[in-house]
Amino acid sequence: MKKILLLGGSHRDIPLIKASQELGYYVITLGDRDYYLGHQYSDKSYKINFNDLEKVKKIALDEQIDYLLPGCGEESYLKTVQLSHELNIGNFDTLETAKLIHNKWKFKDFCLKNTISTPNGIFYKDQNDLKNLHFPIVVKPTNLSGGRGVEIVNDTNELQKSLTNAQKFSDEIFLEEFIDGKLIAYSIFIKNQKIIYGFVGEDKTYLNPYLIASAYPTDIEDVVLNKLKEDIEKLAHLLHLVDGMFHLQILIKDQKPYIIDVTRRIPGDLYPYLIEYCDDIEYSKAVVNAYTTGIITNEFDPKSQKQSFVIRHCVMPSINGIYKEIHIDESLRNSIIYTFDLMEKGSIVTDFLHTQLAIIFIKLDYADTSVLENINSIIKPVIDKL
Repeated sequence: MKKILLLGGSHRDIPLIKASQELGYYVITLGDRDYYLGHQYSDKSYKINFNDLEKVKKIALDEQIDYLLPGCGEESYLKTVQLSHELNIGNFDTLETAKLIHNKWKFKDFCLKNTISTPNGIFYKDQNDLKNLHFPIVVKPTNLSGGRGVEIVNDTNELQKSLTNAQKFSDEIFLEEFIDGKLIAYSIFIKNQKIIYGFVGEDKTYLNPYLIASAYPTDIEDVVLNKLKEDIEKLAHLLHLVDGMFHLQILIKDQKPYIIDVTRRIPGDLYPYLIEYCDDIEYSKAVVNAYTTGIITNEFDPKSQKQSFVIRHCVMPSINGIYKEIHIDESLRNSIIYTFDLMEKGSIVTDFLHTQLAIIFIKLDYADTSVLENINSIIKPVIDKL
């Protein structure tokens, strides 16, 4: 049995762990966080920090690893790419390309220089960069995901406070033009630098405006989709991207798509399952095959012709306190197709803006607006104040 070493072990990595096992691999996970739930699904795990490449390399050699997989995180992806090239295994972009893609400023700068649609921006070095600005502006660290350190500011005073806060997260910060548009995710697969599959999902936030809570399939106009495909395939050609997945966040305004974030690791919070439930394809297996052998075959042949309407909803509390249970309105209970608990009942919530209690998948007959607009009251956690 061939072995895969996955640099991670959180719940976000479970789709790749299970897909690898279904493909016949023995899966070993890495990660020193006590709350990593993915270790329960792997065949073997090591409680070490995957950023320690010397330890990781020793495990890879001792275990006679055949392939490496990145977990759902930028650091994990970059370490995986680096090690894969050192060991000469797997199918990944060059380390230089991987670092460019996963540095938000370097990627934006590349897009701007190559006329690929993205919001304008400037790299922040000192106070001299804060002249002649047009508000609102988005403040962003260059190397973080999940909305950490990101803030929209409306004047100079807010900007100074936001910069101070962002510097707690990163030494590198840039300022981005604010685009007030529809937020979507575009999950694609590239083969020979052409898009062979794409899933368009709409992203919705809850109380934290920078953390995605709900996602579901959506349609966008052909003119927008065609422009997006044109820009992405141009990117793929310029950067010589290898075959595999590519996940992008896009803002759409006035029929124009603006690329605001990209990654070549899987999207988080079980998003691969949303794609699989909606399109009835084998997305996670395709990701594994692309990272390992580089061979993508019939994983994107749908088993059904019609796309299903499924919502992936991350249940989040609205206050701190003791987590008791999740109340689901009677009208929606029979529509729940999968639930993954992230927190045990009785646990104490100390940071409700960044806490997820469970991930729930809901299958509906159609895009029911009343459910989409009220999902945080239809599915509501019960929290007792301390």
